[in-house]
Amino acid sequence: MSSDATKLSRQDQAAKWFAAERAGVMLVEQRAEFDAWKADPRNMAALDAMRELWDDLAVLKGSEPTPAKKPRSLFLPAAAAVAALLIGGIATASLMSAPADTPIVTAEGQQKTQSMPDGSVIAVNVASNVSYKFTETERLVTLSEGEAAFSVKPDPDKPFVVRVGGLEVRAVGTSFNVRQRDGVLQVSVSEGQVQLCRMTGSGESVIANLSAGQLLRLPASLPVAATPPSPVSIPPSQVSEWRMRVVTYEDATVREVIEDFNRYFDRKLLVAQPELLDRRVTIRLQVENREGAIDTLAALLDARVIRRKNADSLAN
Repeated sequence: MSSDATKLSRQDQAAKWFAAERAGVMLVEQRAEFDAWKADPRNMAALDAMRELWDDLAVLKGSEPTPAKKPRSLFLPAAAAVAALLIGGIATASLMSAPADTPIVTAEGQQKTQSMPDGSVIAVNVASNVSYKFTETERLVTLSEGEAAFSVKPDPDKPFVVRVGGLEVRAVGTSFNVRQRDGVLQVSVSEGQVQLCRMTGSGESVIANLSAGQLLRLPASLPVAATPPSPVSIPPSQVSEWRMRVVTYEDATVREVIEDFNRYFDRKLLVAQPELLDRRVTIRLQVENREGAIDTLAALLDARVIRRKNADSLAN
């Protein structure tokens, strides 16, 4: 809510916050502002009255009311609530057109962090496509491509699920990272536990249970009859370290490193000799310092860096 919002009536402010709450889209800063606004009992009473009115309208439309219905507030008449909801038609339009899925899409070099409606936090890495929606029974995130880290607020009655194709990562309250690039799924846990399941026509089957300090890497389209690999140990501090623009590769090909590295920058890094691409390396790069990271990789490969106007190259 902008600074101009303080000039609005309390009912108008309640209508705007109610619309944002229903849409389920708030950045971390907005969530903090919303929580501060709700700390005033008079504001909370106005918000409760707005929820109450929406429940009444929902009954008329035959839809479901909002959960945890509270006693009706008497200080805000229904006529005033309706007027607040119809501020220029904006608040009502926001409520009626609230999307079922909330997308979070990032471009190359772009990262986003967003607070979810339940207080959980999702951080999305570069070049990623994520969406989420909350139902009465679960909190569902779909990761179409890319990488995201999750800090989940505990709710035993409503599991937190990250869906990647036919696989699901399930958690109640924990912190973990999910990555899907080039048909490979990677799940790592920094706190708590998660369960990786395969979805089938007859239900689901558990593939693995992962605890803090474990990482599992497997094909995103793992065949039903295939035996999944065993998880490996990883320092919890390395889980989602990409949020600090640090990436670690264990026995990865140079091709993988270069493809991943180039997602962080418009200016690309190329490899002049194809035979270099198949070499395997273990390396830790601080991609925030692009030039330093390139020099580190070049030194490991005993290669030289050729810097050009539009791109850089590694060559023997």
